[in-house]
Amino acid sequence: MRESGLIEQTPNGRYWLGIRLFEYGCAVSNSWDIGAIARPHMQNICTELGESVFLSVFDRAAVVTLAEEESRASLRVVSEVGARLPVHCTSQGKLFLANSSPAECRRILTHTELKAYTPHTLTTPEQFAPELTRIREQGYAVENGEYKIGLRSVSAPVYDRYGVMSYALSVVGLFRKVRSQEFEEVVACVSATARQLSEAIGYRGYRTPLPGKGQKQ
Repeated sequence: MRESGLIEQTPNGRYWLGIRLFEYGCAVSNSWDIGAIARPHMQNICTELGESVFLSVFDRAAVVTLAEEESRASLRVVSEVGARLPVHCTSQGKLFLANSSPAECRRILTHTELKAYTPHTLTTPEQFAPELTRIREQGYAVENGEYKIGLRSVSAPVYDRYGVMSYALSVVGLFRKVRSQEFEEVVACVSATARQLSEAIGYRGYRTPLPGKGQKQ
């Protein structure tokens, strides 16, 4: 623990909490803050679209649900806060991969079990190259029945004040298909709200908006 910075030892032999624990505490505190800031934005999406909305972070090659706004529809998608989801077959996970460095992305894909949850799941690192390129170009990620048959989702990046993608804002629902006017409206809504949330936490990197609601340049 001392070597990892979790504890420190004074000259008289006593132990104190280390700087690493302080850093972890700050990270957790920031997560609580983003949850509170994101809540009204998530509620607006949920009300407008009638679908469940999630805010996620990336942790140790998995996606962790940080906050959720649950739809009131009789058929809806739910996920417990703190739940860990696979990175390779969710829109949140693919978005984080697309925003990682090439080396980090390659490391994750080669050291993570790319389990086939459905016939649509990408299961080899080579399959991800065109998918991640598409995500970077369009500014959002789509999951089309890759994790669970019948479920589709869209995730847009939330950037912090330093320009780092720290969170994924997502809508998950029982959409019939991704190539439809309905789904395009979902993409526009999520992308616009992710941009608003980014600016709410200090990001100032947006320039000219793209067609639709606007995305990062």
